[in-house]
Amino acid sequence: MICPTDLMMYPMESVDMRWFVRGFASVLLGLSVGFSVAFIATPDPTGLLPIVVGLILTVALTAIFYAGIDRVTPSESE
Repeated sequence: MICPTDLMMYPMESVDMRWFVRGFASVLLGLSVGFSVAFIATPDPTGLLPIVVGLILTVALTAIFYAGIDRVTPSESE
């Protein structure tokens, strides 16, 4: 018989949720800032340009925020 814990890839004790929280927070920040700046910089509400610029800014800002959050927050507590 297969135990449900055998199906888990990693034991729950070893899962570090900090990378997930940092990634989620940086994606939310990147989306909000990226699309806000894109619609202000290219004010064409029916065009494709604000969406493309917003996606490019979102990807760039997400990477910047992800690296920046790592510098701002303290590292692992020991």
